[in-house]
Amino acid sequence: MDAQSLLSLTKWLLVFIFFLVIYSMALVLRLKKIDPFKEWNPTKINGGLMMLFFIVGTIAAVWSSAYWFPKFALVLDPASEHGVSLDRMFWRTMIVSIAVVVVTHTILFYFLWRYQDRPGQKALYYPHNNKLEVIWTVVPAIVMTILIADGVRNWHDIMDPDEATKEASIDVELTGRQFQWDIRYPGVDKELGQAHVKYISGANTLGLNFDDVKTHDDILATELHLPVGVPVHVHIRSMDVLHSPTLMQFRVKMDAVPGMPTNFYFTPSVTTKEMREIKGDPEFEYEMSCQQICGGAHYNMRRVVVVETMEEYQKWLSEQKAFYTTFKEMNPGMDEGKTADAGDIKEIGTLTSTN
Repeated sequence: MDAQSLLSLTKWLLVFIFFLVIYSMALVLRLKKIDPFKEWNPTKINGGLMMLFFIVGTIAAVWSSAYWFPKFALVLDPASEHGVSLDRMFWRTMIVSIAVVVVTHTILFYFLWRYQDRPGQKALYYPHNNKLEVIWTVVPAIVMTILIADGVRNWHDIMDPDEATKEASIDVELTGRQFQWDIRYPGVDKELGQAHVKYISGANTLGLNFDDVKTHDDILATELHLPVGVPVHVHIRSMDVLHSPTLMQFRVKMDAVPGMPTNFYFTPSVTTKEMREIKGDPEFEYEMSCQQICGGAHYNMRRVVVVETMEEYQKWLSEQKAFYTTFKEMNPGMDEGKTADAGDIKEIGTLTSTN
């Protein structure tokens, strides 16, 4: 017999011996008609255990929150202008919620201990109090109204900014499909061309309408590049099921719904280089992910996000090639400005590959 087996056998023997000792003590107490629990007060014990649970639970909650807080990315280092407002809203809501939980549970556990059953004590029948009913109805209603109004204000600032922000914004389109993100930029005309599922054929997986001249300079990219300090208008589409593009550090998350384009405005405020310095991580990269489970290869739906200066952004954009130009090179028989038929299309694998 090896040492591990001998150790396991010893453990089981000790457990068996302990059980025999407890059983023998129970038999002795029964024979001598001794009840060791006769003087015990279960109510008092339960009251004490409630207070012990409250104290230990509070310490554990505070300790675990302090330990995990540095890992809560969604409440640290906002990298967009509206992210600061959202974080403030989050903390205001969190402070109110924590205060309510602490006060109500402190009272709850104290009452369980303080008003435990005692000999000769009679319970007080207190069925109703109009003043209390009004207080605990009106006060929460006012607090909730203020919190909701704060949320509505932030929502409108994001979804419907002022005209100056809209005019200054750049357009980017994110299209989700199983299992990748397609990123489209407008070209020199600064306008995205028309796209629809009825135009999908072969390599034209986004369904760009080549009869619309605005599509001729549109650019497909495998990374999401954004200029710092410039508003971005994100257009969101889905080609199949529900997706949800999420840029965590920018506090951006919006569902991509088949047949119902959605959109989002935000302004990046920290470049990738600056965030690397803030985090002390030279390998840090912003990332866009999908927060809607969409199938077996859901984990593939990731794209690198690069925030850079306007000069760097314009340089990168100028180096990109319009999809229409590449499409014509691969399909020389296609008529100018005409959307090719499915039978005339060759696949362009590099433009539809999964990152």
